[in-house]
Amino acid sequence: MKNIAVILAAGSGKRFAAERPKQFLQLCGKSLLRHSIEAFESAACIHEICIVANPAFLEETKAEVSRGDYHKVHHIVAGGKERSDSSLAAISTYAHEDGEQTNLIFHDAARPLLPTEVISAVCNALQREQAVATALPSSDTIFQAENNYIRAIPPRELLRRAQTPQAFRLSLIRQAYQHAQTDTTFQPTDDCGVVLRYQPETPIFLVQGSERSMKLTVPDDLPLLERLAENRQQHNVEKGGGEGDALSAYRSRHLRALQLEMLDMLVAVGDILDRAGVRWWMQGGTLLGAMRHGGFIPWDDDMDIDVLADDVPKMVEALRRELPPHLILPDPPSRTPIYKVRNTRTFFVERGDDFAQDYNKGVFIDIFPQTACPAFPRSFTKRVARAYCKADSILTQQHYYSWRSVAELLWFGMKRTALSLLWHTAALFFEKKTYLAQPLRCNGWGLMHRRDKIFPLQRIPFEDRTFPAPADADYYLTEDFGDWHQLPPEDQRVSHAVYFNLNLQS
Repeated sequence: MKNIAVILAAGSGKRFAAERPKQFLQLCGKSLLRHSIEAFESAACIHEICIVANPAFLEETKAEVSRGDYHKVHHIVAGGKERSDSSLAAISTYAHEDGEQTNLIFHDAARPLLPTEVISAVCNALQREQAVATALPSSDTIFQAENNYIRAIPPRELLRRAQTPQAFRLSLIRQAYQHAQTDTTFQPTDDCGVVLRYQPETPIFLVQGSERSMKLTVPDDLPLLERLAENRQQHNVEKGGGEGDALSAYRSRHLRALQLEMLDMLVAVGDILDRAGVRWWMQGGTLLGAMRHGGFIPWDDDMDIDVLADDVPKMVEALRRELPPHLILPDPPSRTPIYKVRNTRTFFVERGDDFAQDYNKGVFIDIFPQTACPAFPRSFTKRVARAYCKADSILTQQHYYSWRSVAELLWFGMKRTALSLLWHTAALFFEKKTYLAQPLRCNGWGLMHRRDKIFPLQRIPFEDRTFPAPADADYYLTEDFGDWHQLPPEDQRVSHAVYFNLNLQS
């Protein structure tokens, strides 16, 4: 599915009483238009951007866009007098697109502080819905009035404050506007109104908006919007992802290309494993992305698959025999037997890499062997596995000679030995047919999954393809993530890369 962001910037700014349209006003040193562009430019689920401009300021809009390094802006088109005219201009621009495989995501340029998580939520909803709107609950009681008298007080819990984006399957919004154009009595103020009136059989799904995504309507809004922008900028700087962080901007700009590179690698690896009869399936963030987003998690930069430990020798032989020349399967570190297929034409620096170890640093796919796990109580597995992995991690870090390092080596060495002995002794008294798990030294979260929830494997969609997945993917993800349907807060979204380059010279 192709997601196209349509930024509506054709307003004249009459209500704002400014000489130039408000989309050109500066906010923290950058125009409102550029803030809106960058919100979608950095969203991995957005494939393309179309800007609908005021015809009288078309060239100025193009000049403003040229001030940024925007790779997703494909069209800048002239809008019209009314909001509906601008929406129609965007719909006409994509007349050649497959209406069932394309989504248009309409957003007002006058809402410059659109959070990434709202864009992700809209794209996520579009995987299953044909129409999606963004809104916030009303904190105020609303009067329905007529001639300055209250006629009704609708229940507040039923009311929402509309925001943008408003997103639609292209075929749906195209057909709705075709009907609207034949109705001389209807003057729509937004796109949801067009769909609601002319395609009433199609439900419009609501996703949670954001108080930060306020609209600049009158001059008095500007000071509040500036404070919101400054607060967001300070928050980003504290996270290491501010506008001055060129590395963060580089990663966001090239993330989609990285994801597609990994997808090509997975296709090649999967074909080889299937021919060799190796049982494998998506796991972790890759499975989560397939189930929640129909593809990559919008901010994810790695891929994870599982294989049965019994199939590892067959897997190694097949991959080393059949992988194309630019893909390799190095031996895993002895202490953490996790295999990685790497792309030698690329470069990928992971967080925490101190460059002390010599290994190929190409873009990779993680392959986790799953071995029979004793049917321990879950609390025992989690406590012992986590404690063991913590001790093992400390012992394998680079140490400098000091009394403290000697004490750490002695204490954590004894702790690791005791935990290993406890694990293997207890395993003598528990059967090993029910659960699969990663080897103890790789299982820092103490995860274990029932075999009968994994097999027989099914195939589920991922980026317009299908790949093997556990029989009960909901169970698998709930065990790993809890309520996996909910998007995590923005400050808890972890990426693996510090830097990557997809075009190394041979």
